[in-house]
Amino acid sequence: MPAARILQEVCAAETREVALDETGRPIAIRLTRLTEDRPVRIGQPVTGRLRATALSQGGGFVELDGGAGEAFLRLKEGHGLTEGQSLQLQVAAEPREGSKLARVALADKAADTRTQAPWGTAPVEQVEPGDQTVAMAFDLAVSDTVPLPGGGNISLERTRALVAVDVDTSGRTDTGRAASRALKVNLDAAAELARQIRLRNLGGMIVMDCVSPLNREAGKQVRDRFSTVFRAVSSQSVKALLPSELGLLQASVEWAETPLAERLLDTSGQKTPRTVCFDGLRRLEQEARAKRMDRLCLDLPRPAFDWLQQAGADLRQALAEKYGDRFTYDSTDPKHPLVFTAP
Repeated sequence: MPAARILQEVCAAETREVALDETGRPIAIRLTRLTEDRPVRIGQPVTGRLRATALSQGGGFVELDGGAGEAFLRLKEGHGLTEGQSLQLQVAAEPREGSKLARVALADKAADTRTQAPWGTAPVEQVEPGDQTVAMAFDLAVSDTVPLPGGGNISLERTRALVAVDVDTSGRTDTGRAASRALKVNLDAAAELARQIRLRNLGGMIVMDCVSPLNREAGKQVRDRFSTVFRAVSSQSVKALLPSELGLLQASVEWAETPLAERLLDTSGQKTPRTVCFDGLRRLEQEARAKRMDRLCLDLPRPAFDWLQQAGADLRQALAEKYGDRFTYDSTDPKHPLVFTAP
């Protein structure tokens, strides 16, 4: 299912895009930053040399050209490649935290990622910096808890081994027998989980603790709802099992893009100084458009200000070229970025 429409927010520091379904719900996000060290991106053509084969691990290791690092190439017996051979490749999955290498495929066998679901050919709508729909989508994509349409919520916790999902029924007003109520919330949770995996760029093992009671037929409906919704919003491979006797729905999702949280948050789950700085720059552009003649000052929390001083020369130059040389930057160490008219 392609997106119904795409919102695109273009700022000097970054471009944020949100794909929305027919109900206006966000189902996918794209983020392009002016200053971010991302050596490879999904779908990108690359070249490299096969450094070593490791069929016991399912493939071989490729040294990418141009200092882009190492990647893993899936291979089978009789692949016909030799160590040291130069290869034309395409990035099939981006690297992740925990020394998870990028994965590449031979260029002539790689899938076309340009129109992967849900992006397709949906119309693109330009929105102003600070657009609330875009902001809410990005906040949702890194939130621990997500509300369900019928009440209640799901909580997602990513560990090194898997993504653990808990279903909370607080606030639901379903009527009927316990089994009927449980099925309704589990169906809602399965559908929302499928959307959240795509929205957050997650993959690997997913385990959802379903609400009981859950018999085999109800479990089949829950599994099918998850698979159907996921395949509608994503081109990634997915395999989902019937819930276990303990009520655990297990799914394996092919990795593709770097999880959004790894690009926006630190290991403690807080926004990185770069992300806080970009939030401030976006707010600065909002004010600059509203007050086209004013000199403005961006007051940043100290870690974000330090990051801007060390790595933000290109950003400050881009803003000056776009709005004129009328911005100053300071830090009184506020909790959140502030913008005010400079004297």
